[in-house]
Amino acid sequence: MHIPSFWRALWYLVLLAALTLATVLYTLSWSHGVALKNPGFGHVLKPWSKPGNSGNASESTAIAEGVVLPAGMHPISHLTNIATKSFAKMTKNEIHTLDQAAAMYRKKRGRHPPPLFDAWYAYATSHNALIIEDFWDQIYDDLGPFWSQDPVLLRKQAHVLYPRMQVRDGNIDVKAHSEHAKLDAWVDMIEELVKDARVKLPDMDIPLSTSSSPAMLVPWEAIDTALSMSRKMMPEPRDMVTAYSSLDDIEGLTGDYDWKPTWLGPRLTHPDSWLGPRPLWSVVRPACPPGSPARQSKVLNDIWTSKGGTSEVHSPAAMLPLGLPDGSLKGYVKNWTSAVDVCQHPNIQGLHSELVSPIDMAVSTSLFPLFAGSKMRLGNEILLPGVSDWNNLALSDPPDWESRSDTLYYRTASTSAHEPARYWRRFQRERLVSMLNATHVEIAEASIHSGNESTVGVGYANNFRLLPANEYHLKAQTGGELAEWVYGWANAGLLEFNCEGQEGDCEEMKEYFEVVQSTPPEVEAQSKYAVSIDDDSLLHNFRSAKATLRSTIRRQWYDSRLVPWLHFIPLDHTFVDLYGIMEYFLGLNVNEGGKDFAHAIGQVQKHEHHFNTPESQHEENQKAHGSGEHFAENDHSTSSQSGNEPHIPRPSQPDPAPHPHPPKRSTGGHDDTARNIAEAGKTWADKVLRKEDMLIYTYRLLLEYARVVDDKRDRLGWVSDLK
Repeated sequence: MHIPSFWRALWYLVLLAALTLATVLYTLSWSHGVALKNPGFGHVLKPWSKPGNSGNASESTAIAEGVVLPAGMHPISHLTNIATKSFAKMTKNEIHTLDQAAAMYRKKRGRHPPPLFDAWYAYATSHNALIIEDFWDQIYDDLGPFWSQDPVLLRKQAHVLYPRMQVRDGNIDVKAHSEHAKLDAWVDMIEELVKDARVKLPDMDIPLSTSSSPAMLVPWEAIDTALSMSRKMMPEPRDMVTAYSSLDDIEGLTGDYDWKPTWLGPRLTHPDSWLGPRPLWSVVRPACPPGSPARQSKVLNDIWTSKGGTSEVHSPAAMLPLGLPDGSLKGYVKNWTSAVDVCQHPNIQGLHSELVSPIDMAVSTSLFPLFAGSKMRLGNEILLPGVSDWNNLALSDPPDWESRSDTLYYRTASTSAHEPARYWRRFQRERLVSMLNATHVEIAEASIHSGNESTVGVGYANNFRLLPANEYHLKAQTGGELAEWVYGWANAGLLEFNCEGQEGDCEEMKEYFEVVQSTPPEVEAQSKYAVSIDDDSLLHNFRSAKATLRSTIRRQWYDSRLVPWLHFIPLDHTFVDLYGIMEYFLGLNVNEGGKDFAHAIGQVQKHEHHFNTPESQHEENQKAHGSGEHFAENDHSTSSQSGNEPHIPRPSQPDPAPHPHPPKRSTGGHDDTARNIAEAGKTWADKVLRKEDMLIYTYRLLLEYARVVDDKRDRLGWVSDLK
């Protein structure tokens, strides 16, 4: 049937208008974001999600809202089942030939492999490496924005930065104004790589960040623009260049090149501003995507104001959740990508030492080549294997699982930070130690029934809180035995106070914690469980075959190789799920010998226990000391061997011995699941997190980096398999 031209044109206009409207609505609902990889499962998701749906859309990582778990199934059982299936799917993509590796590279990266790809593959296979293309996703996430930058400018910037490593004709030279342990370790790593005769590295300059704090946080819009301008090209093999350019002209290019990065320090433009120090969060927010919770929320400037006056609602305990975490599966982490993304959690600006009070804040908001050992997920540094990972020594075989105790071992120094005496209640290490301290937990339990809304569930040090409605359905909390239960399995404490030379020292912190003694490695090895905070000792825990609880806001070179709930146990950044996780694995293990830890329940009413700002808390402590008022009757301090003791003097009696095997009753846990996680972590680390794997990762990274800064990069590649 013939349709008149007028009506056909009108129909096309209506269709075009409908498509335009749909596009506008989609853009308003979802921020335009660059697809990132889920480091646990390797599936694509946006950098942020709509409120109430922070999970991954992939069936392997997220459970759709409203899905009912099978009758009687615990959420952790469901999550571990998903992880096992996802891991099996991931390992099916193992590569076995050079041609297969090149074909998979082109399919996933949209370019030809870099020159010397065959040498890299030969090196990897000579070390019996497991080759799965997803393992190197971090390299392409890191280098992606640089493809839009002028390669001449990148080479010039890299050559004038300090410290840096220079690679020339396979030799390593270091340019630095001072010595640094991190720099020495990285030099050792690169020298270990190039001493292999099969390794060929092009000439390049490698600028290095030795800071322990974030060094590069470029606004999201700038990175989004850079990525949109980064063209992916795959020229015909006959048009390809197969050899890197030299750096013979670099001295001439930089002879009069006087460029230095602009580093934002902890002070505002006007030091006398009432805002006081520049919060790191003020630099983090612009690096988050539009529409993300971080961009939609405000900077809580009253936390850092130089004149005091932090509001009660922004005190440490008040910023902790009073219910299950958003986007979780009944309180447990279901999307690791979202859990580690600070853009999803605005409250973390007042609950993490790196964001509250970085020890050496110096951040650039401009993009230039800079390598580092770790970074925030939204950071723009180029990741190398971390120094602690490289220096991690091989361990002897851990004890058999059955011979070990149902304890969680955690030892750490207090947090190194700027002004720790003022901010320590906001630090994650100190919060965890408090939550693993039976006396602190006992006071928190008592405060639930105190009738005072401002203190409900808050622990002794005002740095953690229990959920008063017991949303995790903890049997120990229901029976009023939470503190006793924690005492049965927690073996935690601070090894030292890192406040020397800081204003205020650590005197106030010492009112709440005692320094505990370090323990021999064989004692640590007897615990089944461990905690890794911001990836401290993560690889060590893997090699020790421990079921490891992991909480971090950092990204590492190995993230795309690990599967949450299979190789480690994800922990929310607030630790609100800590007791639920441990009850799942341990069951209700209570000391039959009674509550033999230091008590202070009878003293709770004597202690002014409420939300305090750092300033008001410090003033109250000063008054208490001046009047001779103390928390307990006896004022004597002893260092606990067990690590589960506060600085609350116990009645006159000898300290209890360490309790690696406390008497227990009513287990009902999931010991087999914990054992599977511990063994899976060790087996996988021994296969893909070896020193050899760090060198293989570094080799491929440097080949890709050398191409990005080469003038011929669009035609530079390996195509021998296609000729």
